[in-house]
Amino acid sequence: MTTETDLIHKNMQVLSLVQALLGRITNNLRAVSIHCASQGVALTLVLFHESLECREEIDDIVFEFEALQFRNIGVTVDVIVDARPYEEIRLKGRLVFLRK
Repeated sequence: MTTETDLIHKNMQVLSLVQALLGRITNNLRAVSIHCASQGVALTLVLFHESLECREEIDDIVFEFEALQFRNIGVTVDVIVDARPYEEIRLKGRLVFLRK
């Protein structure tokens, strides 16, 4: 991919993720990032504490994100449960959501 095509692809993935997040952000969700690579997309979601309800919301977010794709891509999901200050948590990729 050319640089411009690559940027358009990454921006489309971010927009798809934002759309998948609509109405699904809880108080427990601290941050969401996306990393686009040639083999697929990696999503990272940070929770303040473990919650079955939030895990179900994450499943819904991933399902919606995959449904918004034009073709089948590999999507990996990493859920981090961490109450440390955000500055101490290193996320890979582009930050899409950060709770204050």
